[in-house]
This record gives sequence, structure tokens and C-alpha cells, in this order.
Amino acid sequence: MPEIKVTPLGAGQDVGRSCILVSIGGKNIMLDCGMHMGYNDDRRFPDFSYIIQNGRLTDFLDCVIISHFHLDHCGALPYMSEMVGYDGPIYMTHPTKAICPILLEDFRKITVDKKGETNFFTSQMIKDCMKKVIPLNLHQSVQVDDELEIKAYYAGHVLGAAMVHIKVGSESVVYTGDYNMTPDRHLGAAWIDKCRPDILISESTYATTIRDSKRCRERDFLKKVHESIERGGKGENEPEGPNLLLHGADGEG
Repeated sequence: MPEIKVTPLGAGQDVGRSCILVSIGGKNIMLDCGMHMGYNDDRRFPDFSYIIQNGRLTDFLDCVIISHFHLDHCGALPYMSEMVGYDGPIYMTHPTKAICPILLEDFRKITVDKKGETNFFTSQMIKDCMKKVIPLNLHQSVQVDDELEIKAYYAGHVLGAAMVHIKVGSESVVYTGDYNMTPDRHLGAAWIDKCRPDILISESTYATTIRDSKRCRERDFLKKVHESIERGGKGENEPEGPNLLLHGADGEG
């Protein structure tokens, strides 16, 4: 088997600050650069010391690839590029590039402007970071250099979410952030070409969860909506999730 080294810089044994360093065929690729929302100090960011103890990030990394725009997968990007120091290419899909800076700025306002925290990236740092982004098209092979090739595939998790197939010579790795295999009303199921990677790195937060069928979930969901409305309550759609927030007039539901 080819010598491929996988080093979690974050999210190795917890949820949040997803950041995986893959060394394959002499190339070093950072997969996601997320933030842990449960900390208010440097623990919120991935442990970049593993890399910078041997020199600059730019000299060590060949590229950074972001799977999607959720902050646990992209939230540390401006910190990494503008404060730690990285000037190399950052790859993400077009929708992720469009939405990512909006979420980063929103979180910056909460963290800095409202909570008054320091040692955090600025609005200008977000803009400077996004200038380094190279957008990816799904199913299109991109030659990062003469040896390193990447190809993004539809992950079905949120708009723009991608899985990525990384190839260096005859060696390859497939990486997924969050993905979804069950199509719903607005997103399709994840899909990737048939391949035989040497290593598969997969999100596994809910890997052992056994869920009811989609039909059962929708039936139970509609039942709760009707019950709430019959009590005089309201059904309000939650912007960032498929469920509804049910507000009953009596404080229940």
C-alpha cells in the first residue's frame, strides 16, 4: 500500500474545527479548516503548531480544500491564512465561495463587536482570505500542479457541499465533510464516480444513528404542525434546518 499519512489537526476525537492534513506522494493537502464553537480561546482553532514548527504554512502546504460553508469546516480559514500566514491556493465550490464570507463576517460581528473578544480575525482579513480562493466546478478535474489533481463531487449536505477525490500519480484519497445520501425537497443525494481510493476519509458524526424512513419523519412532522395549529399556535420555518420551530400559544409544542 502507498505511504499516505493522515493527521487530524482538529476534530480527531470531537465534533468541530474539522481540519485534516493528508500527505500523499510528497504533497501536503489541508482538508477543511473549521472552528470549534464551544471555545472562546485558541482551542477554537485547529492545532497548526504541528505544521509551523517546521516552517511556514505556505512552504509546507500545496493547497487547502474546503468541503462546505458551515463554520465547523471553514470558520478558521481567515485565522489560518491571515494571522498564522498562508498565501497558497484555497479551493472550494462557487456556492461555498459566495456564502462562506457572509457567515464568517456574521460570526466575527458576534464574537468581536458584541462579545468584545480579541485575537480574532477582522473584516479585512476575511476579504483578503477570500481573494486566495479558487472556485471549483463539480465533476471537473483541476490540476493543482504537475502531479496533484483534485476533482469535486456533489455531497448533498448543503448548497455547494462537495466531496473531493485527490490523486497524486497512482495514489488517491477521497475526502468528505458532511454528506447526505437521502434526497429531500431541495437537495439531491451525494454522488461520486466509481473509484478505488487508497484511503477514504469520511464525516461520521451520526454514522451509527438509525433513523426512521423519510416518509415516517414527514408524517410525524406534519402531525406536530397540525397539533400546534389546532392549539392556536403557529408553525415557523427554521432557516438553517429542515424542521419547523413550533410555537404553541400555551407554551408547548
